[in-house]
Amino acid sequence: MSVNCPTVSCVSHLLKVTVAVSLLMAFPARVPASDHSGVVRGVVIDAVGNPVAAARVKATYTGAFDGIVPSATSDSSGQFVIEHLPFGKYYVTASKEQDGYPDQSNPFYTGFNSHLVTVELDSNQPEQNVTVWLGERAGLIFGTVVDAETHEPLQPWAELRWKDEPSIFLSGTGLIASSFRLLVPANTTLSLVVCETGYEPWFYRNQDSNHSLRLAQGQELKLEIAMKPNGGKNKPLSDEELKAMSDLAAKGGGCPTPSRLP
Repeated sequence: MSVNCPTVSCVSHLLKVTVAVSLLMAFPARVPASDHSGVVRGVVIDAVGNPVAAARVKATYTGAFDGIVPSATSDSSGQFVIEHLPFGKYYVTASKEQDGYPDQSNPFYTGFNSHLVTVELDSNQPEQNVTVWLGERAGLIFGTVVDAETHEPLQPWAELRWKDEPSIFLSGTGLIASSFRLLVPANTTLSLVVCETGYEPWFYRNQDSNHSLRLAQGQELKLEIAMKPNGGKNKPLSDEELKAMSDLAAKGGGCPTPSRLP
């Protein structure tokens, strides 16, 4: 799966850390910071200010390092603690995907203009206390992908792209699997294309027969995707078909050429 991240606000793809810490706190007792590392503690709240239990909270380093992002789980009162963070600057975000609240550090859900909680840890201020908003509830697409003739399950490549901001997209194999459930940003117009070598590309069309997919907060949409063979899975595409697919990909919202399909 890939996310296009051209700006610094796009922290989920470019900005990772080298230290992995996962901590489930029964109560956020005070944890002293050690030399050269700090602590972020706080509370997760919903849109009306109520504390949120069982939310995943991440501290994403703002420097260009690879690794696993340190995280913690909020307790029954919404409190969390993430410790052993090397000194530096972090974005602190929360998600609760089981209830439909996606990862706020992923620009596919927030766009490029999201206002993330930012903290900086150093020797003068090794501990920070923050309040983190859970964010807006997403929409949900779910369903299946099969061969239209044999009804055999397929594992295609897929892409979801913002129509108003085409540089924001989510794509890859496994994104839309043979059986899938995927959160999508609410109140955002998207295009959806599904591709598999040997099959005609499948494009989402709504009741008005256009290619716009748009869901409200908490709205669910079932998709039963039946992909039509293009004359045999082992049959190579013609030059005209390859060019058409390349043109679609160049414009956004289209399939890559078969050689680029994972």
